[in-house]
Amino acid sequence: MKIHNKKLVTLVVLFSLFINGISQAKVRAVNSRRNFEQSVAKENMVVVLFYDDKDKGLTRMYEDVSTNQTYDDADVVFLKVNAARKELSELASLYGVAAMPTFIFFNKGKRLIDNNGPAAMLTGSVSRDALQSSIDKHYGPEIKQYIVKKDARNDKRFDQENERWKLYFYPRVMVVPSYGPEERTLE
Repeated sequence: MKIHNKKLVTLVVLFSLFINGISQAKVRAVNSRRNFEQSVAKENMVVVLFYDDKDKGLTRMYEDVSTNQTYDDADVVFLKVNAARKELSELASLYGVAAMPTFIFFNKGKRLIDNNGPAAMLTGSVSRDALQSSIDKHYGPEIKQYIVKKDARNDKRFDQENERWKLYFYPRVMVVPSYGPEERTLE
């Protein structure tokens, strides 16, 4: 009996960790260059963190920023690249990452350019507010447009579903125009 309870407790704990991991998995870890290129090319707005093994606190902050409801509604994708790994260090050097950590911004597969001309990136230790303000600076208008379009699509879908269901609910006025007690006959 004790073994059965122990297995049950272990199963419940693993299940809760799995569910918690799914709900907190807003940041995708990049395993290869191909995975990185596919993720950047496929998504609209992408924020990439190039980090070192020593930056565990920064990755937690990055995950906290990714759970922001506005970014979630706008489908902003957050990637993290461990540049300490050999195959991913080449990717970091390809994008000109000289210091760790570095945040790079992509839009529709292309690297964002600042108004001054250089590529849009944040280097060094960055606070949560600085990262959020940078994301809002680079993606702000596009996030708002995307959310408005997404809400419009959802409203249209909701209206279409309501129209489909109206056929299954027959109000009295639709079935018989005058349906009073005198017209009801018991047979």
